[in-house]
Amino acid sequence: MVDAPKDASGRVDALKAGGAIAAPFFANIGRSVRRGEFFAGLFILGFSNGIFERVARMIADIPIENAILATFGISVLVWIACFIAVSLLLRQPPEPVTRNDLILGVAVTVAVLIPSAKVSWIALTGLGLYGLRCFEAGGPARRAAFVILAVTVPMFWSRLVFAMLSDLILQADAILVSLIVGTERLGNTVGFADNSGYLIILPACSSLADVSLAVLGWALFTQAFPRRPSLKDVWWCLAACSAVIVINVTRIALIGLHPEHFELIHGAVGADVASFFALVAIVGINLIRVRGDLFART
Repeated sequence: MVDAPKDASGRVDALKAGGAIAAPFFANIGRSVRRGEFFAGLFILGFSNGIFERVARMIADIPIENAILATFGISVLVWIACFIAVSLLLRQPPEPVTRNDLILGVAVTVAVLIPSAKVSWIALTGLGLYGLRCFEAGGPARRAAFVILAVTVPMFWSRLVFAMLSDLILQADAILVSLIVGTERLGNTVGFADNSGYLIILPACSSLADVSLAVLGWALFTQAFPRRPSLKDVWWCLAACSAVIVINVTRIALIGLHPEHFELIHGAVGADVASFFALVAIVGINLIRVRGDLFART
């Protein structure tokens, strides 16, 4: 009988370790790159590809300095969420990259090579779900995975939901607006208060976009700090969502009540004011919740 090579048992042990390194090549990668850094790189790669088309289009349409000031048409909350997600991943205690991590990395890389933003957002959704499953509860990487999932809500999933349920969503907005204006509603149209015509609520005026940002803001504040999750968090999330719906519906209702100021309320000024109040509501409501928990711990 021929004796097995001396290093055979070591290789077998490496193969048998749960989710561990499968071969010396993978072992070298696992030792040279920390797991948190690996996931941060995958997130940056997928996010960059997901926003590339939108950023390129905005730069082509307006001067680059204006595009930067407009944050490339992407909410400030999304950029902050990206910063927090990467920061949390880099704070993850050192641990080697596993074989399953590498398989996921290959899948995300392949998705990025496909010229479609939708595929990248789906890949990032998978990255977030995988992180929730494999990282320790309460750890920085686990919280980062939750934030990554939340980022995909306003950037992809809310748009998909709207595409499937646009009629119902717009009609819901129209119902709320008609209650304030006090005029009849037909589908997603509401009569002006002076009976001069009808206000059509278009997809760009929907409250769903603001609701998705409220969900993202809730995820940011609940995951940025090491705190114990609670069912109360859900109610605070609903409060933030309700607040942004009220702000958006009020803006549309003001157009119905004062059609003579249509350009002002519906234009850039009205949009910026509504966005500012929505941001204040999202940050304020979630900050109250988080500060309450932090003071309770101290």
